Amino acid sequence: MNIIVCVKRVPDPEAPASQYRIDEAGQRFVPARSVPLLTSTYDESALEAALQLKDQHGGTVTLLSLNAEDVSEWLQETLATGADEAILVQDPGLAAGDSFAAAEVLAAAIRKIGEYDLILCGRQASDTDAGIAGPALAEHLGLPSASVVRKVELQDGKLRVERALEDGYEVLEIEPPAVLTITSELYQLRYATMPNIMAASMKEITNWSAADLGLDGAASRIRQARLFQPAERTECELIEGESPEDSARLLAQALRARGII
Repeated sequence: MNIIVCVKRVPDPEAPASQYRIDEAGQRFVPARSVPLLTSTYDESALEAALQLKDQHGGTVTLLSLNAEDVSEWLQETLATGADEAILVQDPGLAAGDSFAAAEVLAAAIRKIGEYDLILCGRQASDTDAGIAGPALAEHLGLPSASVVRKVELQDGKLRVERALEDGYEVLEIEPPAVLTITSELYQLRYATMPNIMAASMKEITNWSAADLGLDGAASRIRQARLFQPAERTECELIEGESPEDSARLLAQALRARGII
């Protein structure tokens, strides 16, 4: 079973807000140098799901990532969990778009890869929490898809998928190839083993540009009007009455006058 896992490198989602600043001119968050860059949390779950399928049924796991910079070292570390190869689409112009644009680029890369049985993505990225790329990718490729998948198995040549709901889960049967977005309830990425670390150090990262994919660019659909840090303001008004009941009445009147209740 040949599986492609789309992975994204993001600033550590556990880093405190004080470690970020807002570049209003560039309309982006800028993490401090001390904030580590890691694999997006749900992408780790997608990778573990792929590795478990490979353990059970054989095949290959290919990592696919889009970035403006050379992140080969990070991909090399990610390969050490047991994936077979990695492809990096490195192009500042392509990486500057939104989730819809990223899906268009990833779809072009997957068409260039050619043979695959399953495409896995995280349910959403840890930096934007958009949850758009996976379903949009399925649309570009014309494939069936399921989102927020907590478990996937291969049975009799078909994918048996458990899709998480608010009050439980539903079971779907899907013909491969398909696109699934994986959530983290049952999949925690395994640690890299020494043999896999040694093997990963010998694997080359395939690097593609926009020209390699035949793309002039990718169309974004989301317009960000403004990104800014709101000014903090604290006001305090003391409500005093002759009795607790009188204080409650005055408080209710003050809240109603401000449109709060």
